Amino acid sequence: MATTASDSIISTRQLKKNFGKLEVLKGIDLDIQRGEVVVIIGPSGSGKSTLLRSLNLLEKPTAGQVLLEGQDITHTHRKDLPKVRRKMGMVFQQFHLFPHLKVVDNITLTPMKVLGQSKKDAQENAAKLLERVGLIDKYDAWPGQLSGGQKQRVAIVRALAMNPDILFFDEPTSALDPEMVGEVLDVMKALAEGGMTMAVVSHEMRFAREVAHRVLFMDEGIIMEQGPPEQVFGHSQHPRTQDFLRKVL
Repeated sequence: MATTASDSIISTRQLKKNFGKLEVLKGIDLDIQRGEVVVIIGPSGSGKSTLLRSLNLLEKPTAGQVLLEGQDITHTHRKDLPKVRRKMGMVFQQFHLFPHLKVVDNITLTPMKVLGQSKKDAQENAAKLLERVGLIDKYDAWPGQLSGGQKQRVAIVRALAMNPDILFFDEPTSALDPEMVGEVLDVMKALAEGGMTMAVVSHEMRFAREVAHRVLFMDEGIIMEQGPPEQVFGHSQHPRTQDFLRKVL
């Protein structure tokens, strides 16, 4: 799926990120189009998660630009960040649910606080979304009563409750037991089929093959190769991509 800055939800231009003297991102140019599913693969330490966290400004770029629907958000003032981030949902590796809040309250807290939704509307939306991911029976449960896969599905619902334009997933299955991975990937597949724009950092190569419109291979802070899954997995051009895939497939 070809992308240009004009029809992209989010873009970067020469995006760089340093941690002290360590250069983690080395000038990333990226466009993610509305409705596109982009899966980012690569070895540990290649900059994948830093790229994702830079897109929603959890990491402040050292140089370059982040553009949201054509608007430069790179230097957004701290007080304006919630307004910008409401368009971008984030699902983390470790769930980040509030243990002292029931499932429904984890989901409704931000829509009520940031979007100004009434408690009734927020709870009705939470129930619909929990039904969608097969967890309506956990509406009043505590996070401590959930399995890892259930916690991650609740985390996805919490992100969806803000009605974002794009969802970011940072290795959403890597903290899960193997038998729980499938239930989370099934939810993500359903979201993709429904047209949700998604950028996913993942080690799940089968998911990348089946669901992605475009696969990016990152190493040493740069995008070394990108293209449709059949091209990257079946006919990769870069020796580093070929070497990585030989080890993980």
